[in-house]
Amino acid sequence: MARKARKKASKQKKVQTDLTLADYQFPGEKMAYWQGVVVMLVPFIAISAGLAAVVFGNSANALSSPIHGQWWLPLELIAWPLLSIPILNYLAVRPRRDELKKAGPQARVLTKTHPELKAMLAEQARLLSVGEPEMYVVEDDAAYAWAMPGKTPAILISQPVLDTLNGPEVAAVLARQMGHIKSHHVKLAQAVTYYKLANPLWKLMLFPAGIFIFSLRHWMEVIEYTADRVAVLVTGRAPVVNAALAKLAVAADQQANVTPKELEMYMNAGTDTSADGEQMQLHFKVGTFLATQKGLRERVEQVTEFPKTDQGQKAMEKMALAREKRG
Repeated sequence: MARKARKKASKQKKVQTDLTLADYQFPGEKMAYWQGVVVMLVPFIAISAGLAAVVFGNSANALSSPIHGQWWLPLELIAWPLLSIPILNYLAVRPRRDELKKAGPQARVLTKTHPELKAMLAEQARLLSVGEPEMYVVEDDAAYAWAMPGKTPAILISQPVLDTLNGPEVAAVLARQMGHIKSHHVKLAQAVTYYKLANPLWKLMLFPAGIFIFSLRHWMEVIEYTADRVAVLVTGRAPVVNAALAKLAVAADQQANVTPKELEMYMNAGTDTSADGEQMQLHFKVGTFLATQKGLRERVEQVTEFPKTDQGQKAMEKMALAREKRG
């Protein structure tokens, strides 16, 4: 009896400490996703129903139709939208996987190659109760970090990100990608990105995915808010997440007239512009840059507000228990 009681208590403790999607998901994300699903499937279901009436019907018009009895036609029409997203994922991931193989083992984040990143990755995986993904540092002029789907997901981070951000900020960027993986955003987000850049022939062949992706525009914005929240929970510091978002935006924008140092001064100064003329000029300069970055200002505001909400406070408490549990 005592052993059963201990097992029951252990399960209860696990329920209390493991972070779930409901703990941090941005309001409206689920609704935005299912709206996209409905918009994509309803036209094909309606057309398939019309085809089925002809293929299986007994009316004179149905019996005289050249497609009567061809039972596979409605199934093919339904399969078209359902298979389009997996096909896009395959097309998007295959070339990137090939590039990673060519980059060699030195690009893989391992204890012997990138000990600090490896420790950071392992700790976040344990904290979020997800399988540890692969991670690669990519030599590239562009600054980016994104997650790639697969049997074992992978996180890619370019060298300019590591050169621009400090340790806690890199942890925030990594936590965002871990958040996408934990929230199951990666496959669909990868397909959306690939479709936007695909050639016209692929877009025509995967036309149903285009309908889905068009209706997922709001979902693609909202999932970034959800990933930002995971970064807040993992790092425990909203200002660090905001600094990482802003610095990454500067590093990614080659036309930016703001330096990471100026940005850091701006973030540290907060809203106080009364110091001198240079401070006012700095606020104007950085504020103008932030206004050119679509959605960045809103994301910074949401990151700041999340720990103050009931949902955020409960999630922070759960993360504190998770840290304590994992030592």
